[in-house]
Amino acid sequence: MLSLRVVEGRSWVAIACLAAVVAAVSARAPSPVGPAVARADPAQVLIVGDSIAVGLQPYLTEMITDRAVTFDAKNGRTTPQGLRALRFELGRYAPQAVVINLGTNDGSDPVRFAARIDKALNRVLRDAARRDRRLTVINWDRMVAKGTGALRDGVHPTQESYRFLSHVTAAAVRRGC
Repeated sequence: MLSLRVVEGRSWVAIACLAAVVAAVSARAPSPVGPAVARADPAQVLIVGDSIAVGLQPYLTEMITDRAVTFDAKNGRTTPQGLRALRFELGRYAPQAVVINLGTNDGSDPVRFAARIDKALNRVLRDAARRDRRLTVINWDRMVAKGTGALRDGVHPTQESYRFLSHVTAAAVRRGC
């Protein structure tokens, strides 16, 4: 999942790449296309997200060439909408890796939302990653804070930063995150 941190009115994102958690998510949510579950495809990567994922699409498609990459990304998508899309796609596919980039559009009150994310979602993601080596959290917010990544509008990466974030994400997928 994606965590979002708002600092001084700016949004920072981190992507979590999930591999082999498809069964856990599928088990909790009935398939929207019926009881049959898609057969696992070790050569597939599913990417579900919001406008950040939309911006990653051209770069990730170029960087992940040894697997089929399926995108379900839409501008303005909230986390609940993204999770519905994820459940739908997991009814159609059983990919080897799932990249989820959500959270950018989840809060109208940045201070309240930032506190909720910092105290809850970020901690949950980091704890889960410590327990399960298949989960990789990409700390984009820290990369931006350190100057490794840059934002063009306070939320969306610059073109060069989209390329860099795609490189980091593709490397996590190749490592079997």
